[in-house]
Amino acid sequence: MALQVLNLQAENYKRLRAVDITPDGNIVFIGGRNAQGKTSVLDAIWAALAGGEASRATQQPIRDGQDMAIVRLDLGDMIVTRRWTKDDSGTLTVEAADGAKYSSPQKVLDQLIGARAFDPLAFTRMSARDQVAALVSTVELPFDPDELERERKGVFDRRTDINRDVAKLDGQLAGYPTADPSLPTAEVSVADLIAQREIAREHNTKLERAAEAAADLDIYIESIDRNIVDWKAKLAAAETERVDVVARRDSALAIATDGEPIDLGTFDERLASVETTNARIRQAQHRAAVAAELADRKAAAAQHTLALQAIEQRKADALAAVAFPVPGLSFDEAGVTYNSIPFSQASAAEQLRVSVALAMAANPTLRVLRILDGSLLDSDSLEIIATLAAENDYQVWIEVVDESGSVGFVIEDGAVKS
Repeated sequence: MALQVLNLQAENYKRLRAVDITPDGNIVFIGGRNAQGKTSVLDAIWAALAGGEASRATQQPIRDGQDMAIVRLDLGDMIVTRRWTKDDSGTLTVEAADGAKYSSPQKVLDQLIGARAFDPLAFTRMSARDQVAALVSTVELPFDPDELERERKGVFDRRTDINRDVAKLDGQLAGYPTADPSLPTAEVSVADLIAQREIAREHNTKLERAAEAAADLDIYIESIDRNIVDWKAKLAAAETERVDVVARRDSALAIATDGEPIDLGTFDERLASVETTNARIRQAQHRAAVAAELADRKAAAAQHTLALQAIEQRKADALAAVAFPVPGLSFDEAGVTYNSIPFSQASAAEQLRVSVALAMAANPTLRVLRILDGSLLDSDSLEIIATLAAENDYQVWIEVVDESGSVGFVIEDGAVKS
């Protein structure tokens, strides 16, 4: 069921006194001078159909000095009649062609028309967000744009945090000197080095004492030998003692000659430099830890970049499968696009063609559109609208300022000029 306005009757609505218009053709011009009621004609159609939304936009629907206003639309398969009085917000009646009345008339009309569809040029004046909402309302999307955008933003924000860590770790890493490959991987233990030095010192002391003991025993042996003659009586005991002393001397010599003395200077030099070495080792360990964390953060950032690309690809694939009302029309996080460029950067003719096509797609049943300020449209724009209206069998009501009184239905002092 496709509906158009076959006849419009309005009395005392806004600036109108009484009009009766039976349009002919797809383009219906409402002409005349300013302040004569041209806009009221187009508003009357909108007010009869849109109900509460139109009422909120019109504070005073009744013509000054009158008590009641009425708008009657003959749409072919149904007749819409809306009345306003000063005592109430108005009444609405919707009748079928056979005279039967609908029990929920506004609900019936709401199923026929949407606010965005009734004035196609309003699309060009919307914010980028509202333009996307208007576009999405005309098609069946295989995804929720808001949910996908929240997912994309979540991944983007997490990647931003990770890249902030990457920049911080890059700065830390730059503050470290290049790692010395000759450094040991673990710090040198001062306690272990001191213990090793003490063992070496005790070893050297043992050698020195053994050598001294051997020298002393040599002197002692010489003394015994000089006194052997005098100790004849004690010879047996002396000889026995000598054997024992010689054995002790030999043992001491064996110890004294067991290995070379260790140079303690090496340990002293290492002890002097161990803290410097350990500081360098700690610095190298810290640098390696920062480098490892940096690599991890970079890998995480790369994974989030891939996730963002996957989301964008999923969205692109889904949008590619959507049959938008106009070929080349789509949207991204910034707004509606046309042939891959922002809609706002499209030519005036392209914007007009897209806006009218969207309005038609959004309102396939009630095929009636209105254009306020039609005088701002040049001949090329009017030709585009006429072509689209004829191709899609739409009725477009256009308000134009005309001083000649020869364009369309001329409105003068709230009535159609004969």
